[in-house]
Amino acid sequence: MTKEEREVRKEIEKLYPQLLINCQKTCGAVFKKHGGDLLAVAIEMFLSKPLKTQYKVYKDGKMENYITFIMGLQLKSGSSHFYHHYRKHNEKQREFYPNYSYRGKNVYENDAFSDEYLPKNSPAYKCLKQHYDKLNPYEKMLVNKILIEGETYTTISKRYNISYSNLSKDSKDLKQKLKDLCKNHF
Repeated sequence: MTKEEREVRKEIEKLYPQLLINCQKTCGAVFKKHGGDLLAVAIEMFLSKPLKTQYKVYKDGKMENYITFIMGLQLKSGSSHFYHHYRKHNEKQREFYPNYSYRGKNVYENDAFSDEYLPKNSPAYKCLKQHYDKLNPYEKMLVNKILIEGETYTTISKRYNISYSNLSKDSKDLKQKLKDLCKNHF
């Protein structure tokens, strides 16, 4: 290493505790999840700059600000190196705890056929079940995906390559058909 490189690295050693504090402030609540990685990426990016740039920043006394600025950009950008290598995977994946009661507006619970709403021994349930068993596979898919699971027409249209208008019309017709067939039981 050259004399300049040693000076820059020595300064990073001295600044490290303050950079850690800056990283905590930059990350906020996600520091435990991303803090160590973010700081390492920011320092690595600074050290990958040309030596002239590193040394100029060091001589100007702006190294702490420069690295903290890099941390802020990397954390908040949706197209940065840090996002693609660290945050993206974690944001697209989440843990599922089977014994945890997930509640809230973004939680979907399919209880359409639960005993609370429609007991299995009720005439309405038996009627719906009897007619459901007679449906063709396309109609069964419509019942499962749209009426029970509540998926959007757009999602299903793209997944199965069915035109939106046909899907909407068929779904509404099927719903009315099931209502008409079992109207005496409700």
